Amino acid sequence: MPQLPSVIADMLGALDTAQLATPASNTGDFSYLKMNKMGEWVYGAEEIEVNPDSVFVIDPMSYAQGYVAWSADGDLIEEIMALAGQPPITLAGLPKLDVGTWQVQVAFALKGIEGGEDGVQVLYKTSSQGGKEAISGLLSQIIARGRSGKTACCPVVLLDTSNYKHKKYGKIFKPVLTVDDWLDVPTSGEATVKAMVKPDPKPEPTPEPTPEPTPEPTPEPAKPARKRRVKRTD
Repeated sequence: MPQLPSVIADMLGALDTAQLATPASNTGDFSYLKMNKMGEWVYGAEEIEVNPDSVFVIDPMSYAQGYVAWSADGDLIEEIMALAGQPPITLAGLPKLDVGTWQVQVAFALKGIEGGEDGVQVLYKTSSQGGKEAISGLLSQIIARGRSGKTACCPVVLLDTSNYKHKKYGKIFKPVLTVDDWLDVPTSGEATVKAMVKPDPKPEPTPEPTPEPTPEPTPEPAKPARKRRVKRTD
C-alpha cells in the first residue's frame, strides 16, 4: 500500500480511535440540526426546514463521540463529548448518575455549500438508533476511502429520509445522509468546519423525539426535485 499523505494518515488515526471508542455547547455560529417526527430536517430554535436543494459538506475531523443522559421528561441531565483526535469518552470513565442512564451519542458538523442553506453551519448531534446508524455508515465510508489512499475524504451529502412501519407507533422516519460527492481534506492552515466547532461543557441540545402513537400524516405535495451538481470524476 502506498504511503498515505500526512493529512490523511493523521485523520485516519484520529477517526480510528474515536470509532473504536463509540459502542455498536457552545456551537459558535452553528445551529442544531435534527429530523422531526414528520421526517423533516430542521435546524435552529425556529426549526427552519432544510430546503430540498441544499447540499452540505462534512469535515471528517468534526466527528465527535461520547454519551448523553436525558430525564424521563426529555430534559438534558448531562453530556460528555470528545472530538476526533481528543481522548475518547468511554462508558467506564463516566460518573454515576442519580437519575437517567447514559446513552451513546455521536455528531458531525455540516456546512451548506449549495442551495437554500448555502453558507449555513449546523451541528447534527444524535443519540437515536437511526441517527447513529447514519453517522456510523458515513464514518466507515470516510475511513475506507482514506485507507485506500484517496485524498477526497470530505463527504458532500444530501439530507434524506427513509421510513418503516412500526406495529405500535405506525410510520417511523429515519435520517439518511446520502453521499453525493467527495472533496479533498483541507490541509493545515485551510479553513475547516472543525475549526468553528467547540465542545460545550453545558450544551442544551433538543433531544430527538421518542416515537409516539400518531395518526398517519396527510400526504403533502411532492417537493421539487433536487438539481444535480457537477461531480468530480475520480
